[in-house]
Amino acid sequence: MPPAKNVNERSKKTLLSRNLTFARFAIFTLALADSTNAFCQNAAARAANPQARFLLAIDEGGAANADASETFRRHEEFSQIVGKVLGLPVTIVVAVRDRNSLLDALKRQSYALLFARPNDVPAEAIRDYGYQPVVTEKEPARALFIVKKDSPLKSITEVKGKSILTPDRYSSTWRIANAMLRDNKISMANEKVRTMHDDAAIGWSMESGFFDVGVINSISGVGRTWEKNGGRVIARSPELPNMPLIASPELSAARIAKLRAALLALNSSENGQAVLKRIGLTGFRETSSQEFLDFLKWLGDLEVDKRQR
Repeated sequence: MPPAKNVNERSKKTLLSRNLTFARFAIFTLALADSTNAFCQNAAARAANPQARFLLAIDEGGAANADASETFRRHEEFSQIVGKVLGLPVTIVVAVRDRNSLLDALKRQSYALLFARPNDVPAEAIRDYGYQPVVTEKEPARALFIVKKDSPLKSITEVKGKSILTPDRYSSTWRIANAMLRDNKISMANEKVRTMHDDAAIGWSMESGFFDVGVINSISGVGRTWEKNGGRVIARSPELPNMPLIASPELSAARIAKLRAALLALNSSENGQAVLKRIGLTGFRETSSQEFLDFLKWLGDLEVDKRQR
């Protein structure tokens, strides 16, 4: 049994480490108001202000099932790389999951950068608010319609009249599922649909047999393991942008190009791969505004969107 003194020293070191991590998170959180004001100044004023920071908003959506402090810790090194390339410190903002609140912030250009898994939000910021795509994750995202192994359902055309469990109403994955059903002449509005906040809860509910069909994101933990664990996928959406990074129109084309090159370079270095692994990505690829515009065109507008714009 180790001496009590060594145990106490290790305990103190562990506590100190945790306190330092929390302190860093608290400092960045407390700096948010000042940083938001700094970014909303014009470019000349920010250049004259040595304390100016870029705001990097991160929204991992319901597929991640992570709390804000965890998201902050995993992306801290990534934000430092971004800040070094752009030449200013970067403050991480763990964005709210409410899509309309996030869109309102993007309309005001509150964030220099948005790194978001719900891909309809950055797509709308590109279409409506002048944001530009920087990169997106190499691995595409898909919406999956899942059933249990012993389900009689074999295709999406057989979903009509069944109980369906989806992510939050009007979330990105919900909208993709809505478009898939529409393409198969099934109206989501006429079906027995229930929603849950994250994919883990949807997977558990499906395993427990509470619903006939579930809809999840292919890159979530459930999405990656559903078939491996014996479940079946009866429909897959087209390949779609996954975790895109977009930049405010206040960032120059030269700065965006420089940042794009630096992030693509992470794919080919050992240190870069380590950073990517920490944020749960396989690598980055180039993308274009047209990819997001085509995606939105396929999704189609929702009546709720028209009322709230």
